Amino acid sequence: MIIVIFETMRKYSIRLFLTSLWTLFSLTSVFAQEDVEEMRQMIFEKTNALRIEKGLSKLIRLDSLMDLAQFHSENMVKHDFYSHVDHLGRNPVERAEKYKLKAWVRKGNRFNGIAENIAQTPWFENVKGCGDTRSPESLAECMVSGWKNSPPHYKNILGDFTHFGVGLYFDEKGMGFGTQNFR
Repeated sequence: MIIVIFETMRKYSIRLFLTSLWTLFSLTSVFAQEDVEEMRQMIFEKTNALRIEKGLSKLIRLDSLMDLAQFHSENMVKHDFYSHVDHLGRNPVERAEKYKLKAWVRKGNRFNGIAENIAQTPWFENVKGCGDTRSPESLAECMVSGWKNSPPHYKNILGDFTHFGVGLYFDEKGMGFGTQNFR
């Protein structure tokens, strides 16, 4: 009888522990999700600060690019992928055209299409190269630093663009999916 009681208690303790752990991870992403607009704005400002450091003009916030970037970040989470090509096979230019956004801009005798940066940054206490990213400021800094340290992404940030949009969305584990769209 005592063994049965002990086994039952142990089974419930394990379930309680696992339930508590799941709740903790779920709440972590909920806390991050509450600050998404603040983090999007910080990513926007930190990206422009990189341009200013190089003597370039600030990029202008364009609501349609903000929406396009946010749509892609949410899609990556909701459809479980991480790529510039979405779950329907569309690249950034094709997504922009699908939503009636001006995807191409003439610069002299050439045309530039929308460029895109994506990143995954966790809302976590010990992120390699970033430390604790459980605040809007630290997560935004970590994400933008990652782009700065990647030559193709940094090239987009410093590119010949005038407008800019930022998207950010978290999955249930607290992983932030960031998108930058440039035009």
